[in-house]
Amino acid sequence: MACNYLAYPLFDALSLLALLVMAACWLLAVGGSVAALVALLRRRAYGWAAGALVVALGFGLVVQATNWERTYVDSQFRLHRGQLAELAASHRAGTLPPDAVLPWRLRYLSIDGRAHRRDGALYLPVWQDWRAESGVGLGYFPTSPGPDTLIATASGDIGHPVRYLGDGWWWIA
Repeated sequence: MACNYLAYPLFDALSLLALLVMAACWLLAVGGSVAALVALLRRRAYGWAAGALVVALGFGLVVQATNWERTYVDSQFRLHRGQLAELAASHRAGTLPPDAVLPWRLRYLSIDGRAHRRDGALYLPVWQDWRAESGVGLGYFPTSPGPDTLIATASGDIGHPVRYLGDGWWWIA
């Protein structure tokens, strides 16, 4: 579960190597479950084996059914809501530089550790693919964005606000 939750930070830090980390996490989870089942079956602990199978399948269903992007974004927004509010207040006051270095507690939310002014909005790039052809991020809009609002999320991609998080912050994809 942790690898799925931390997919954005993993891909930011490790780029394509993150695929190997994700695969290793899945192999470890599946391999460990199978090894536990085999060990229990060899000991003829059929009740325990059935219980372990139900638990493993339950965890697998939870992992597959969870929208990890939404879970990550929502939890990070809730965790840093106060700090993001301070950042937004600086942006509204005009005291934030165009490509401001984020405070250390927020720095990992942005792939380059900066908050960028883009078309009147404040944008934190959370993820970009390795060729900068697509990206997603957090955007703060002092006034509610319209349906035709566009933000450059990568050098080769334009996104728009898709989900309101609160306090003027939106998920941009």
